[in-house]
Amino acid sequence: MSSPFVVNWGVMGPGRIATLFVNDFLNSKDPLRKSVLDKTIEHRLVAVASSSSVDRAQKFKDESIHQSSNEEIKCYGSYDEIYDDPKVDIIYIATPNMTHFKLCYQALTHGKHVLLEKPFTINHRQCEILTRLAKEKHLFLMEAYWTKFNPVYREICDYLFGSKECDIGTIERVISDLSMVFPRNDPGMERIYKPELGGGVIMDIGIYALYWALGFLDKDNKQAIPQITSFAHNADTGVDISTAAILKYGNGTLAVSTCSGIVKNEGHDVLINCTKGRVIVDQASHPTEYWIYDNENKQLVHKKFEFDGEAMYFEADHVAECLSKGLTESPLHTMAHAARMSKILDTIRKQVGNVYSETLESVGV
Repeated sequence: MSSPFVVNWGVMGPGRIATLFVNDFLNSKDPLRKSVLDKTIEHRLVAVASSSSVDRAQKFKDESIHQSSNEEIKCYGSYDEIYDDPKVDIIYIATPNMTHFKLCYQALTHGKHVLLEKPFTINHRQCEILTRLAKEKHLFLMEAYWTKFNPVYREICDYLFGSKECDIGTIERVISDLSMVFPRNDPGMERIYKPELGGGVIMDIGIYALYWALGFLDKDNKQAIPQITSFAHNADTGVDISTAAILKYGNGTLAVSTCSGIVKNEGHDVLINCTKGRVIVDQASHPTEYWIYDNENKQLVHKKFEFDGEAMYFEADHVAECLSKGLTESPLHTMAHAARMSKILDTIRKQVGNVYSETLESVGV
């Protein structure tokens, strides 16, 4: 048996999302992780960096990472050190929104592949610069939209566009929502409420709702940017805290994407209306269950998954498989997809008055 392709990960931003992501790809024994279970690929965490102190990186290693041995994980109190670590193949950047552009630019400049958390950048101009730099450096770069690699999402794509048989016609409309309560007095919610951090719900959970529209109404990213009309209730800090966007494509298909940080949606998050039926999905960011009905309300398909973990490991495994093939871009979630999203976010923020400072919008590094 040949040796596995080993991916050595570095993490910048040792917080909650990084804890979930890293423990997921290190520990999940989900039977759907075929490339990991058959030892085609192997993930290793080799470095953690915090800009505030080496103690924070050390605490992340000691208290948050659960694997058989943490001895090989290097802890750094500056980002320059992780950039210079020759053992690090790819850096997962999970820092606050306003830092994404600069840190990703620096990582690419130092020759590191990058998986960059969403929102990919503050604006479209920054996205274009990073995309161009990655191509020039022949480095892998991807936006961390992990839902696209979830089996629920993939199977629905197969039913509507690919190999699975279930004829419910062509898509006419997508309605999607992701809403949860972000307490105003919770210090952990500063990233949502502060404009200087690149806050607002559209730049956080709203991206999940929007990507169901973009992914199914414009799967191949070939249509013109849709006509967008959006509205929001803004917090006292000026960022949007409850937002609705209507997207209309040139072929007449429509999407309604909503998100909120002041109410919680207890119902199903996603509805895909087709000419001969519909698809319902339980949750927009972390789907585990879906249903397909025809126009007579006959249930054609119902499937529920029991994942071993958060299901973020599907994204990590996809990245590893891309690296093993020498790819510099994901064939499933291309940089063109990230660029399209960044344009749409620019438009929505402008319409609802979620305005950032010139410093955040800058393309200077």
